[in-house]
Amino acid sequence: MKKYKIPDSLSSTQISLERIADGTYSVWLDLGFEKRYIGKLQIADQFGNPGTFFCKRSRRHLHKKTDSLGINYSLLTNPQFDFKWIVIDFEGEKLVTSRDYWLAKGRNLQFGKAGFELQSFLSLSEFGIERARQFEAVQQLELFGEEVLHD
Repeated sequence: MKKYKIPDSLSSTQISLERIADGTYSVWLDLGFEKRYIGKLQIADQFGNPGTFFCKRSRRHLHKKTDSLGINYSLLTNPQFDFKWIVIDFEGEKLVTSRDYWLAKGRNLQFGKAGFELQSFLSLSEFGIERARQFEAVQQLELFGEEVLHD
């Protein structure tokens, strides 16, 4: 099993990828004092698969003050992790969004307690594949200087 270790320059944590199959990796957070599984990554490929990060979260992972779920900031921002979509199994419900949408709408929080690295949180109300697709369509229009009509 090939293992990749990419240091997180934003904190003392590291993301480790362990190959499961071609293009699929288990994603681990290496805190130095413990190693924690945080999800599965299917990277983008030459066949048009844009890549997806999958994870499972329960109510205990919910940031109660913001009614949001978090993902490791380094995983979201490091271009070496090539994926477009994020799918979270939250209490049996599939929450879907895009990486770009999360980065634009998420809120970054750093907790002082050991074991809590810099994370980006997205409110439960912000999830939805249609919302992410609409956001990306608007981004494309704005990129090319086209007028964006708002409801």
